[in-house]
Amino acid sequence: MLKRSLLTLLFALVLITTSCGSSDGDSAEPSAEATSVSAVAAEPEPTTAPEPEPTSEPVTETDEPAESYDAPGALELLLPLDPTALPGSVIDVEELTIDGAIGQRILYHSTSAQGDLVAVSGFVSYPEGDVPDGGWPLIAWGHGTTGLGDSCAPSNDAETDQLGLALVNFGYAVVATDYEGLGTPGVHPYIVGASEAHSILDSVRAVYELGLPVTDEWIVFGHSQGGHAAMFTGQLQSTYAPELNMIGVVAGAPPSQMGEMDDALIGSDFQGYLIMTAAGLVAGNPDLDLADVLSTEAIGLMDVVETGCTAEIFDVYNPLEYDDVTVVDDPFTLPDWAAAIRMNDTNLLPVPVPLLIIHGGEDEQIPVETSAMLLNQLCDFPDQGPTVRNVYEGQSHAGVLTTFAAVPDLLSWVEGRFAGDVAPSMCS
Repeated sequence: MLKRSLLTLLFALVLITTSCGSSDGDSAEPSAEATSVSAVAAEPEPTTAPEPEPTSEPVTETDEPAESYDAPGALELLLPLDPTALPGSVIDVEELTIDGAIGQRILYHSTSAQGDLVAVSGFVSYPEGDVPDGGWPLIAWGHGTTGLGDSCAPSNDAETDQLGLALVNFGYAVVATDYEGLGTPGVHPYIVGASEAHSILDSVRAVYELGLPVTDEWIVFGHSQGGHAAMFTGQLQSTYAPELNMIGVVAGAPPSQMGEMDDALIGSDFQGYLIMTAAGLVAGNPDLDLADVLSTEAIGLMDVVETGCTAEIFDVYNPLEYDDVTVVDDPFTLPDWAAAIRMNDTNLLPVPVPLLIIHGGEDEQIPVETSAMLLNQLCDFPDQGPTVRNVYEGQSHAGVLTTFAAVPDLLSWVEGRFAGDVAPSMCS
C-alpha cells in the first residue's frame, strides 16, 4: 500500500479534473489547519420533504419494440427496459484496463425522481492483490458538475479517472455513478436530489449483485453537485435502500439555501449553473414549464444545455445579461417552481449516520455561509447523526481539495468510520 503522502497527492490531483465548474482559478495557498466554524442563524425551512416511494414493484409492461442505445464504452442498452427488473440490478458490464487495479464499467437499473425505471451508467474499481478480511472498504463517489450531455458522463474516461486511481491505490473500492441521464437516455435531472441519491444507492446495489470483494459497510463521498448528491443519499438511504449498511457521508460544499445561492450566481462567472438547474428541475418535474422562468432567447439556446458540458454551457450563457435570460426576477414567487426548488434543498431531512461537511472559506461558487446555515438546520433534527463542518480559510470551491487543505482530515475521518471509532460531532 502506498504511503499516505503519495496517496494524498494523488487524491488531490483528482479534483483538478473532476471538480465542479470549469474556471475555478485555484491560486490560494493551502491552510495548515481547518477551522470548525459554528453555524449562523438561518430562517426556518420546512422540516419535511416529499420523498418518492421506493420502486420495488415492476413497471407496467409495454409492447414497444426494443431499440439499442449506445451507453458509455461498449455497454449495450435495449429499450424499453425489462419491466420485471428491480433497481440496482445489472444490465451490462464491460471490463476496464486500469494499471494496478481491477475495473468494470457498469450499466444498471435505477429509479427516476418520478418513480420510473431507468438505466444509469457508471464504473467500479478496486485494488489488485490479496483481498483483506471482509473485502475492500467501499466508497460511493458522487462527481461534481460535468454538464448535461451524454459526452459528459465520467465513465467515458474511467480508465484515467484520477480520483478512482487515488482511492483505489489507498486501498478502497470505488463505485462511481454517472447519475441519471448522463450517458443514458433522457435529460440529466441536474440538482434533483432524489434522482442523484437513487443513482448512487443503486450503484452500490449493483456492486453487491456483481459479488465484488467489498465490505458490507460503505461511505458516500461527493463534492459540489456530488456534495448535494451525497447529502440526499444520506437522507434517503434508510427508506429507499434500507438493506444497505451506509456508515458515513462526506459532503464537500453541498448546495443549500437555494435562494441565497441564486443571488450569488446571478451575473457571476458561474451564471450558467442557473440555466442548468432550470433544465434539470424540468427534467425531474415534467409539470414545470421553462417558459415561466426563462426568456425566448435563453430557451432558443437550450440545445447546448442538453448536449454540451459545463464549459460549453458557460460560454453560451455567462456573457448574457441576466435580465435577457429570465422573465421573472425571483422564481420563488411562482408556487410550482418554489416547491420544486425547495424540495431539492439539503436542509429538509436529517442524515442519521455520521456526516462530515467540508467547505472552502473563499468558495466563489457556493457561499460558505450556506453550509453554516445548513449545519444549524441539521443539528435541530433529533435524529441527526454526529456532524462536523470544517471550513478551510482562504480556499476556493475546488481548492479546498486540490491544494490538499481538506484531504488529511477527510482521509482520517473516513478511516475512523471504517475502523468503528466514535464519530465526532458539533451538534449538542
